Amino acid sequence: MSLHLASGRARARLLAAALLPFAATALLSAPAAHAADPSRRVVVRFKHDVGAAERTAVLRAAGVGSSFAGAGGAVVGRLRRGTTAAAALTRLRAERPVAWVTPAYRARIAGFNPDDTGTTGHAAAAGGWSARQWDFTGPFGIRAQDAWNLARAAGADGGRGIVVGLLDTGVAYADRGPYVRSPDLPAVRMIRGRDFVGSDNFPNDENGHGTFVAGEIAAAANNGYGMVGVAYAAKILAVRVLDQYGEGSSYRVAQGIRYAVDHGARVLNVSIELSDGVRPVSLTSAPDIRSALEYAKRHRVAVVGASGNSAVDNVPARKYGSLSIQVGGTTEHGCAADYSNDGPGLDLMAPGGGDDSPLLGDDANCNPGAPPGRTIRQITFRASDPGRFIVPGDYEGTSMAAPHVTGVIALMLAAKTLGDDPTPAQIEKRLKATARDLGVPGPDRAYGAGLLDAAAALGAPKAPPSTTPPSSNPAPAPTGTTPAPAPTGGPLLP
Repeated sequence: MSLHLASGRARARLLAAALLPFAATALLSAPAAHAADPSRRVVVRFKHDVGAAERTAVLRAAGVGSSFAGAGGAVVGRLRRGTTAAAALTRLRAERPVAWVTPAYRARIAGFNPDDTGTTGHAAAAGGWSARQWDFTGPFGIRAQDAWNLARAAGADGGRGIVVGLLDTGVAYADRGPYVRSPDLPAVRMIRGRDFVGSDNFPNDENGHGTFVAGEIAAAANNGYGMVGVAYAAKILAVRVLDQYGEGSSYRVAQGIRYAVDHGARVLNVSIELSDGVRPVSLTSAPDIRSALEYAKRHRVAVVGASGNSAVDNVPARKYGSLSIQVGGTTEHGCAADYSNDGPGLDLMAPGGGDDSPLLGDDANCNPGAPPGRTIRQITFRASDPGRFIVPGDYEGTSMAAPHVTGVIALMLAAKTLGDDPTPAQIEKRLKATARDLGVPGPDRAYGAGLLDAAAALGAPKAPPSTTPPSSNPAPAPTGTTPAPAPTGGPLLP
């Protein structure tokens, strides 16, 4: 999941960046050499009748020096010095015992997280969050307040009780050593999951991206601090699959998906994009991730992914599209953002912030020559100072768009909008049917089914296309803790 730099970029410049071997939809603050190099790994799935001795012999003959268990019965092999990935893949593909083999793809955050310091702002009056969170309340926001009213009427305030699996750089979920829990993520709703980077059970965030995404989904309401999450009473299961630089490998993502499903998550957020080392590829390009997504689907767990920020028109792909909900990013103006991928597998749009796309000149909502719209705001920290929480002004991208959809799914599940145990296909169908049409009438390549409409997804009348949506009575404040003075971002009272 790569974050995107908060400044305008033409498609050509984005495409040039996408061709860099370690491109993360924007520049990362540290060299990729610090992370484990996926190009020195292959992922192999042997046929079921192949014994351990034969597997070892096949791997050694292909130049694999050592290996370890991957997800779903796959094996991740480390190549010996002098063995190229191309040579190993060619040899393994010719072996009868091998069911499939693939290179390990690079995984990265779908946005940009620079090292420069942010500002905390000043304490604001009650309800100050709504002025900053245009993505919830603005003309091209998701109508969060109306959705909260409907969820509360159903006895499911803020997605209460739903476990959201968050695959990311970790979460500031607890105080531990140098790590500090985010004041906007109550300990009672944080579930300690697994760290597949450090191979332990402490998925602390060392980057800040995962904490930002967690806040977008489930930041507390009525605590007199910071911002509000879409599903402000949901639980977060932290699963760390990316390192402190926002980088990782496809096999870790696959492991994380299966882990989250096995540990009670009802919906997963995967604000991650893949690269083959040269260009962006679809999340389903990795067979082990594809298998993990199928595993989630069989267990009726919806998976939300970020379409990616390289401004390419072939990612996400339509093939295997039923395995996840792929979300692109819109700006404050209701235009597709200039970074957002618009491949044929794009399902839905949600606010990601930033500049309007220069490629949609016939869209009245798009004006790429105008000042850019605002970015997305939530509580997080800079990697250089993990104990200091801020509201950064430079987070935009499809990483920020996807958690809006994840949060709305949590609201729907808690409110039982589609019954007790809907399938991922039913959830996706509902979100698409209630989306607000943007661009040309009907589903299209630029916007998929349209802009996420949280209120309509929970039963309100659907917003009309490309205009300011209807407004019902303002939502009362979500229930929560007693408001307290806040140094960052203003209180959360709606």
